[in-house]
Amino acid sequence: MEIRELFLQHYGKFENYRISFKPGLNIIYGGNETGKTTMHSFICAMLFGLSRARGKAARNDEYQIRQPWDAPGAFLGSMKIESRGQIYRIDRCFDHSTEPLKVTCETTLWESPQPEQAMDVLLGGIGEAAFVNTLCIPQSGADTGEALVQELRRYMVNSESTSDGQMDVSRALQNLRRRKKQLEQRKKKDDEAMEAKIAEKQAKAEALRAEISLLKRQTGKPMANNSGPKSGDQDGRMSSPYGMGGQAAVQGGYGPRGASAHAEEAKEEDKSFYRRSRWVIRLLLLLTGVLCLVAAYFLKDAKVRIFLGICGVFFLALIVPVKWMFQSEEEPKEEPDQERDDGQRERSSHYLTVEIRRREEAYQKLQNELETLYQSHVRLEDADMEIAALTLAIDRICDLSSGIYMQSGRQLNERASEILSDLTGGRYRRILLDETAEVRIHTSSRVLGLHQVSGGTLQQIYFALRMASAELLCGENRLPILLDEPFALYDDERLEMALRWLKNSGRQVILFTCQKREREILEKIQ
Repeated sequence: MEIRELFLQHYGKFENYRISFKPGLNIIYGGNETGKTTMHSFICAMLFGLSRARGKAARNDEYQIRQPWDAPGAFLGSMKIESRGQIYRIDRCFDHSTEPLKVTCETTLWESPQPEQAMDVLLGGIGEAAFVNTLCIPQSGADTGEALVQELRRYMVNSESTSDGQMDVSRALQNLRRRKKQLEQRKKKDDEAMEAKIAEKQAKAEALRAEISLLKRQTGKPMANNSGPKSGDQDGRMSSPYGMGGQAAVQGGYGPRGASAHAEEAKEEDKSFYRRSRWVIRLLLLLTGVLCLVAAYFLKDAKVRIFLGICGVFFLALIVPVKWMFQSEEEPKEEPDQERDDGQRERSSHYLTVEIRRREEAYQKLQNELETLYQSHVRLEDADMEIAALTLAIDRICDLSSGIYMQSGRQLNERASEILSDLTGGRYRRILLDETAEVRIHTSSRVLGLHQVSGGTLQQIYFALRMASAELLCGENRLPILLDEPFALYDDERLEMALRWLKNSGRQVILFTCQKREREILEKIQ
C-alpha cells in the first residue's frame, strides 16, 4: 500500500491543504512549527481513526491537540492510497458529527458498505498499536519497549497456534486476566461484607446471652450452658440496645426483693397517713364543738344560741364515729397490702419470665442466622477454585507464548541483526530481543547492554528492531514507513547508511525533517 495524496480539510493548523507523494523515499522539509508533526499525526489518524480520551487525559491526547484552529465545528480530512493497482479514497470525520468513515474505490467507483472491514483489508489486518510501534516513528525517537514485545508475542502466538488467524491468543489471555481480577475483587468485597455481618450478629448474640444470664440470676433460675456474662463490668451490670437490661429491672423494682421492699414502704406510708388524718379531724371537731357552745353561752339571741348549741353538740358527737371510721379504714388494709405485695411479686416474676423467653427466642434466631452466614461464607470458597483454574490457564498460555517466542523470535532477531549490520557498516552483526524486552548486542569479543553503546548506535538498534518487526507483522502487505525527525542523533555517516537502507527497502517512505542534510545526502546517493 502506498499513499498518493493527503487532503487536510480541517485538521490542526491546516485548512484545505493538499499534498501528494510518490513511490519510494519522500522527504518533507520544513522548519519548526510548520506542521510536520501535525501531518504525520494526520496520516495515522486517517488510517486508524482518532479516539477521544476522557477526563484529565483529554487535555494531552491527539484528539484535543489536533482540533482545527480556524473551524472548530469541522474536524475532517481525506486521503488517497494505492493498493493492488487500485486507487482508494478514505474520508474521515473525526468529530463524528456526520458519517465518520467512508472508503471508496475510485478505480471502480465502488463505495464499501462496511468501511471498517474495508480498512482492515487495506491494512492487511495490522492494528494501530503494531503500526505505531514499528513503521510509524514519532518525533520522540525510535525507542521500543514492552508495547512492541506484546505485539510481537501476540502475532507469534496467533500465527503458531492457528493457521487461519481466527483465534487471538493474546486477547484470550487478556480476557482471562480480566476475569480473574474481577473474581478476586468480587470475592474480597463479599468476604468483607460477610465478615462484617457475622461480627455484628455475634456481638448481638453475646449481648443477649449476657442479658439472659443476668435475668435468670434475678429469678434464681440457672442459665443452661452458660458460664456467665461475657460482656459488661465486674458485677455483671450491662446496658443492652435490645430492651431493658437486668440491672435496670433491679433498679426499677422488678425483682422479687425490690417489689417486697417497695410494698412495705407503701404500707407504712398509708398507716402514717391514716394516723395523722384521724387526729387532725378529731381535733378540728373538738375545737369546732367547743367554739359553738361558748358562742351559744355568751350570745343573747335565743334562736342563734339554740342553733349554735345544737351544732356544738353535733360536732362533739362526731368525734367518736370519726375515730371508729379511721380505725376500721386502717385495720382492714393489712390483708389487702399483703395481697398486693404478693401480686407485685407475681407480676415481677412473670415479667422477668417473659423477658427471658423473649431474649431466648431472639438469641436462637441469631444463632440460626449465624449458621446460615457460616454456610454462605464456606460457599464463597468455591470462587477460589475458579480463580485457581484461571491462574493455571494464564500460566499455561504464558508458557506457551514463551516457548513460541523462543522459536519465532529467532527469525526476528536474525532479520534485525541483518538490518543493524547494514546500518552500522558491519560493526554490529548480531542483536537479540528477548520476551522481556531486554536487548543484547553481540560483538566479536563480548555481549553489550544498551547502556554500553552510544546514543546514535542505540537509535540504530531500535530502528533495526522496528523495521524487522514490521516485516514480521505486516507480511506481504508492504505498508509505508512514516518518520518524523528520527535521525536527530545520527551523524552524517549513520544518516547516509540509514537513507541507503530506506531507499533499497522497497517501501514507500515519508520522512519529515527540518534538516537539509537528508535531502543533500539523498541527492548524493541517487
